[in-house]
Amino acid sequence: MNNFKIIGTGGKKRKKAFGLLVLFGIIVTAIGSVIICTFVTMNGENVTAVRGASVTEKDDPSDAAETENGQEPKNPPEKAVDNSFLTGEEESVSRDERELSFGPIGIGPNISTGDYIDIRLMCADGTDYIVVSKKELIDYNASTGMSVIRVGEEELLTLNSAVADRNSIQGVTLYAVKYVDPLSQDPADISYRPNEAVCNQIKERMYDVGR
Repeated sequence: MNNFKIIGTGGKKRKKAFGLLVLFGIIVTAIGSVIICTFVTMNGENVTAVRGASVTEKDDPSDAAETENGQEPKNPPEKAVDNSFLTGEEESVSRDERELSFGPIGIGPNISTGDYIDIRLMCADGTDYIVVSKKELIDYNASTGMSVIRVGEEELLTLNSAVADRNSIQGVTLYAVKYVDPLSQDPADISYRPNEAVCNQIKERMYDVGR
């Protein structure tokens, strides 16, 4: 009878230990499942965030996918073209610039309003000088020979000197030549030297401005 009780007690202990072991295993499995699910969820959110940022940076999702594969987008954004030289929108006007009507000078049949011209002075001995360069011919009256251009103060004085030479020196003429491609051609260098009185006036004006 005593032996039976000892055996019965030992069986209960083994059953209790086995139950605790099973419970422990269930708890460990549950904790492991929670950790794995949390890890997978966090990785999924990170991947989604990265992909979302990548797509946001591109206007076209297909372009973003190609960029991730190491290829350039099919339709890269076009670069802005600076066409201010073509349109003249960025050109500034100096404070002393004025529209001048003068003449008559020689305007050939190949020159019309809107063309860019140099005004040149030619002497009887064949020498030729550039008085003002690359000026737009704003208006031209063929019947009177009068032309309209825009000039600064120094250009105005220089042109007046050339007109005075034309009127006082025999064989001197003033005429215009047209620029073939004004968008690509630079203004010609001025080679005409005004008379002494005009040169002094230009120097005085430059001195007054510089003070």
